[in-house]
Amino acid sequence: MVQTRIEAVKRLFISTGEVSGDLQGSLLVAALGRQAARRGIELEIVALGGDRMAAAGAKLIGNTTAIGSMGLVESLPYVLPTLLLQRRTKRFLKANLPDGAVMIDYMTPNIVFGNYLRQQSKTLPIFYYIAPQEWVWSFGDGNTTQIVGFADQILAIFPGEARYYEGKGAAVAYVGHPLVDQLAAHPDRPSARAALNIPPDQIAIALLPASRAQEMKYLLPPMFAAAQRLQAEDGRIHYWIPLALEKYRPALEARSPNTACGPPWSKPSSRRSPPPISPSPNPAPPT
Repeated sequence: MVQTRIEAVKRLFISTGEVSGDLQGSLLVAALGRQAARRGIELEIVALGGDRMAAAGAKLIGNTTAIGSMGLVESLPYVLPTLLLQRRTKRFLKANLPDGAVMIDYMTPNIVFGNYLRQQSKTLPIFYYIAPQEWVWSFGDGNTTQIVGFADQILAIFPGEARYYEGKGAAVAYVGHPLVDQLAAHPDRPSARAALNIPPDQIAIALLPASRAQEMKYLLPPMFAAAQRLQAEDGRIHYWIPLALEKYRPALEARSPNTACGPPWSKPSSRRSPPPISPSPNPAPPT
C-alpha cells in the first residue's frame, strides 16, 4: 500500500528536526532515491532537515538541526526562529504543493505542517514515519488525534507504537526500526577498534551526551567528572565522544584534561596523569 502510493510522487516534502531526525531523514532520502532510480521515476525531494539530508539529495527549505531544546525557559530563544521557518515553509508549500509528504518525529512543527497540507489538499498522501512517542510519555492524546486526522498512514518502527496508533483509528504499517539496518552495515569489534587506532590493551568508553545544546551544557559536566575519576584509577581508559554536530568539537576538545584546565575539569588527586579524552575523528550521530 505504501509503495503503490509513493510510486506516483514526483515532488516529495519531508519534514524533520534536530540531529536525530536529520540522520533518519537522510537514510530515507537515500533509500527513496535508489527506489526511484530503479523504477525510472523522476523524484524531487524538498525538505526541512539538515546537512545529512542535503548530502543524500534533498533540497533544503530550511535547516532544523540547530532548532532543538529541552526545558521551557531554554526553548524561548528558538520560538521566533521556529515561527519564521514555519511561515516561510508554508509559503513555499502553497506555491509548490508537493505530490506527497512524509513527516518524521518533530511533533509540534509537523502537526502544524500536516494540518496545513491537509487544508491545502484533501487527497494529498501524507505519511508519518517515526511518529511522536506520545504513546510512551503523554497523559493525553490530543496530538495523536491531530496526527491520525491528517496522516493517511503511520509507518511505525515499534510494535507498541503500531498497536497504539491502530487503537486510535489510524492506518498503520509496522516497518521495523532503521537502526537494525544500520547495525548490519557496521564493522565488527576488532575492525572498528583497528579503524579508530585503539590499542588492544586500551579500554575504550563512549560518552553520549546527545545532541541538543542544553544536553551538552548540563550532561557533559557530570559525565566528564565521572570520566576523570575513572581515568585517575585506571590509565588504560580513553573516552570517545561521537560528534552530533561539528560545531561542538572546539568545546569538547577544550574540556579535555590534557588541555587548559577550567570548569568543569579539575586535575585528579592521583599522581598519575590521566590519558586524554579523545573526541572521535569521524563525527557520528548519537544513539
